[in-house]
Parts: sequence; structure tokens; C-alpha cells
Amino acid sequence: MASGWLWLQHIVLTTSQQNYLSANSALQFWWADTLRRSAEKLFRLHFVIEGEDALAGPAAIVLPRHTSIGDTILPVSFYAKAKQLRVSYVLKRELLLDPCLDIVGNRLANVFLNRVAEDMGPELAELETLAASATDQDSLVIYMEGTRFSDAKRQRVLKLLADKGDDEALQRAESWPNLLPIRPAGALALMKGAPDKDLLFLAHSGFEGSANFANLFNGSWMNTTVHLRFWRIKAADIPATEHGRRIMLFSQWDLMQQAVAEMLAAECD
Repeated sequence: MASGWLWLQHIVLTTSQQNYLSANSALQFWWADTLRRSAEKLFRLHFVIEGEDALAGPAAIVLPRHTSIGDTILPVSFYAKAKQLRVSYVLKRELLLDPCLDIVGNRLANVFLNRVAEDMGPELAELETLAASATDQDSLVIYMEGTRFSDAKRQRVLKLLADKGDDEALQRAESWPNLLPIRPAGALALMKGAPDKDLLFLAHSGFEGSANFANLFNGSWMNTTVHLRFWRIKAADIPATEHGRRIMLFSQWDLMQQAVAEMLAAECD
């Protein structure tokens, strides 16, 4: 309803495109914050944040872990809204089947990737263009795992790498028991398009209990402490070459695994 009202105002009152986009960004903030506050009340969630100093500074490329549809609110609710930054998401095209994402998601500068395209060149070029057009008030969010983590998905990836005989990739994947291997091409395209943007990594735990609707209804997410840990890599510290950047992303994923393991261990204490 709110989305329709914004569209009607834009058409009837002929508001400027900039005001229209700002209004839709405000709607995005409201949506994320409402979901977070509702989850806090319904499931008695408690959020603990580490690395808040990393949130200071210009708008960044945000690289979070992905375990649940619910964790997509984290970059907006805990980073962009607090800093009044616009947010562009890189998402899989299948999500356009959701009418809300199809309508509002396409009003904002989001990119819906065809992950199974035979030629990924045009998809990556679109990401590079998105990043090149981003201002110091535009943050970009991409999930390098490509999909939500689950043990079953991880086992399928390990088997695929073993069958391919890719020992190096298999060894990396085996060292990340709580994560899926990253697909770095999208992040590299964003970094190429916006070489002056910092990287902001986000590790978290606690959303494992909301991986699907069954978890929400069986009470497994009740009284959960959700841990978030942010850290920032400044643009000046990012390697200049694509090879160097790829290696850096792998090393940061090692830190992501370490952070998640520490959080999960703390939950068991």
C-alpha cells in the first residue's frame, strides 16, 4: 500500500525522480526496521554488535555472510539506516517472482543477476556500471556465497569440487565449515567499478534458527542472541590487481569463518 501511494504521488504530483528514489529508500529503511523490531518482540531476540567503529566512514561495498532470508535486513537496519546511506543490493533474479521485490526492488538501483547465464559477461558489466555510478552516499551489498548457507548445500559443493578434481578450491572450502565458498566475480566487478570504495565485511550468528518457515513456527528461534561483527578494509589497502583482490577476498573469508566459529562457540558457553 505504501509503495502504491509513493508511485501515485510520483505520477500525479510529478515529484522529481530524486525525491521519488529518496522516498523509496525511506520505505526500505522503514521495512527493514519494522521487521527487526517485530522479530525482537515476537522471538525475544537480543542483538550484540562488535566492530561499530567500522561503520564510520564513507559508504562501502558490504560483504555479509548469508544464512537466512531474514539476515538481508542487517546491512540496512544496522548500517545504512544509521548512516542515512542509500543501499543497492545484488540479488539473484529468481527473487523477482516476489511481487514486492519486483515492484519496489526495480525502483531502486538494485541488480538482479541471472546466475546461470551461459555468458556472465553482461551480468558482471551491469555490476561494474552500478558501482561506477555509486556516490559516496551509495552502499552496495553483495552476498558472495550466492545463496543461503546450509550443511546440505555445503556438502553438495564439496562433492562437486572433488568430482572436478579442483584440489585447491576443495581445500579452501573444507576450511570453511560454517560458510559456502565465495563466488568472487561479482564482488570483483563492484570493486573494479568503484575502486575508491572501502569494503565492509559482516559476520553474524543467530539467524541459523530462521533459515526456513519451519524454524520460525517450531520455536527454535526463540530467545536467540544474534551476534554481528563488522570490519572494514579501506580502499587504499585493497590490492590493485584482480589476482591480488581475489586472494584478499579468500583471506577475508578465512576471517569470516573464524568470526562465525567464535560466535557459535560463545552461544554454547
